[in-house]
Amino acid sequence: MQFLLQQLKTPSAHFHTTNTALQNSFLSVLLFILLTSATFYAAFPTSLTALSPTFFQVCLYLSIFFLLVVVVNLIAITSTAKLFSITESVSECTRKLGGFYAIPIALSAISLLLTFVHSFTLSTILLAIAIFIAFILIPLITITKILFKEPTSIDSFYGILFYIAVTTVASILLATFIADTAIGEILRFLQF
Repeated sequence: MQFLLQQLKTPSAHFHTTNTALQNSFLSVLLFILLTSATFYAAFPTSLTALSPTFFQVCLYLSIFFLLVVVVNLIAITSTAKLFSITESVSECTRKLGGFYAIPIALSAISLLLTFVHSFTLSTILLAIAIFIAFILIPLITITKILFKEPTSIDSFYGILFYIAVTTVASILLATFIADTAIGEILRFLQF
């Protein structure tokens, strides 16, 4: 909790220091994934049939899906850094990426609380903002900071374009894969 409170006060403070533990960042990502999965279950009720998924099933499958999205972001960040000859390990990228998750965690927690008072519209809006920040904005800021930290022979703008291309292709492949799995079945049961 102390790590999250510190990140809410100064979100970028962890980026240039190495004393931030990897487990804090990893736990931040996991906490966000679990909160978001639970909020999906609470905000989007499932159809009431005998085949309806349980809370555990929805949270498990959505957590796996969101974890795969984070892995896609990490692969895109790491491959971009390696292509541009920047020495960033996967654990270092995870530490940098996860350090920004305090705001999406707070938004997801507020969104979950709003579902308890049946404010589903506002809950859905906050959840969409949290997902946008966590899976699009934070990885883009992370790769931008990494690319502009060290001068390279290739312009950093091309690195950002390469990151966007890798993320887009990997996301399309992930969506295609997910559509034919149990996760896709769970998403079909949710009533958006």
